[in-house]
Amino acid sequence: MLRRYRRAADVTAEIAVMRHVAGLGYPVPAVYEAGGSDMIMERLDGPTMAQALARGSLGIEEGAAHLAGLLRRLHELPPGPGAAPVLHLDLHPENVLMTSRGPVVIDWCNARPGEPDLDTGLTALILAQVAVDERHEWSDGAGRLLAAFLAAAPGRPARLLDQVVSFRDRQLSGTEPLNAAAERVLACAR
Repeated sequence: MLRRYRRAADVTAEIAVMRHVAGLGYPVPAVYEAGGSDMIMERLDGPTMAQALARGSLGIEEGAAHLAGLLRRLHELPPGPGAAPVLHLDLHPENVLMTSRGPVVIDWCNARPGEPDLDTGLTALILAQVAVDERHEWSDGAGRLLAAFLAAAPGRPARLLDQVVSFRDRQLSGTEPLNAAAERVLACAR
C-alpha cells in the first residue's frame, strides 16, 4: 500500500521509529520502501478500532484495555536514538487497526522520544475531545471509553495535562477549544 503525504514531508524519521519498534516486536505495518513523502507499506486487513467500537464488534472495556496495553508496551520498549522511551503522540482509536493478527498501530508521523505520561495524556485528551463534542455521533461512547481507558492506563495521564493541551493545540493549529476536553480528563482521572 502506498501512503503519500499531501504536504511536504520527509518520512525518514517516521520510518526509523517504525522499524525500531517493529524490530522489538511492536505491532506496526511493515515498511517496504520509503523516500521523500512516500512510503510503501504492508496492506492491513480489518477496521479501525473506532469502527469496531461504533459497530459493537469491540466492547468499550476491551478497546480501553487495547489502548492502555499498546501504550504500556510502547513505553516499555528499549529506547531508540535518544535516552527516553518512544512516544507515538497520536495513539487513538482511528490509528489502531483491528487486524487478524491483533491491533496494529499506524500513523507514526508525530513519534519521538519523551515522557510516557505525555503520550498517555494525549490519548486521553483526544478521547475527551470526542466525548465533549455533543454533535459527534459517538460522544457518549467516547466518554465511556475515556473512563475505562483512564482506569487501565499506564502512568499518570493527567500529570502533564498542561503540556498535553499545548501540544494538541499546536497540532490542531488552535482550531479547536480544548478546555472542556481537559476538564473531562481531570474529572475522569480522579
